[in-house]
Amino acid sequence: MKRSSFPTDAPRAASSLRLTQLVRATILAGLTMAVLPSAHADVTIDFNGLPPVTLTHNDAIVSQGFNLGAYSPDPDAQAGDAVGAIIDGTDSAASCGFLQCPASNSTYATFINDGYLELTSTTPGATFGLKSFDASFLGSNAYDYPATPGFLRVQGFNADNSTVWEDYAFYAPGSEGFEFGSYNSSPLFSNAQFTSLYFFAFVCDASGDCSAFSTGLGQFAIDNITTTSLVAAPVPEPSTWLMMGAGLLGVAGAARRRKQAQASTPAV
Repeated sequence: MKRSSFPTDAPRAASSLRLTQLVRATILAGLTMAVLPSAHADVTIDFNGLPPVTLTHNDAIVSQGFNLGAYSPDPDAQAGDAVGAIIDGTDSAASCGFLQCPASNSTYATFINDGYLELTSTTPGATFGLKSFDASFLGSNAYDYPATPGFLRVQGFNADNSTVWEDYAFYAPGSEGFEFGSYNSSPLFSNAQFTSLYFFAFVCDASGDCSAFSTGLGQFAIDNITTTSLVAAPVPEPSTWLMMGAGLLGVAGAARRRKQAQASTPAV
């Protein structure tokens, strides 16, 4: 499959941290907290509880600790330009009109006209990875799509503005039209510490050529975005540190006494 792929031209995530500071913090953590394990905390953005509304360029909604921004890639886009909607999946046919929106028993988000989703934490400076999500291509009822109608690109940005991305092929339409597929990301993404994530669709033609941000046909639905964040184990109480310190002093004292005993033993 040929892909005319390129990184999104969305604005890069800003950060006040420097790479040298991050490296130094990592080294210090390795020296002082080596015995303290860490764990990943998962948060699933399911859009449930959000009212069905139209998403327009530069819109932002807050859900489950994340900012969800809706944008158009058109350089002349203005506030009010439609780029998607929050859909009631139990009534998707009425909500989407001429588009083939997947049926679902929950609420989800759609992005049309090459629109894209930006995901950032509501906590300044917080980082996160991507574990999994559900997604579907959105297409017109009047168009005959190929077996691979397109794919979703997920692009992550790090605090130093470096970026990586992964592509996920959309499922072909079935007898009921387009349907949600469940996708698991690679360890590169699930263990990442991104400052932002972007989701946008490529559309493919019958010859396998795919493009984004150029046809107005890059459209997708997304739901159940599960993110991961690194959570450090609880710091020991002061009394615990004292006990550890006393234990280390005891070991050091025993070693010193052994050395003294060895030095005072006459050679045979």
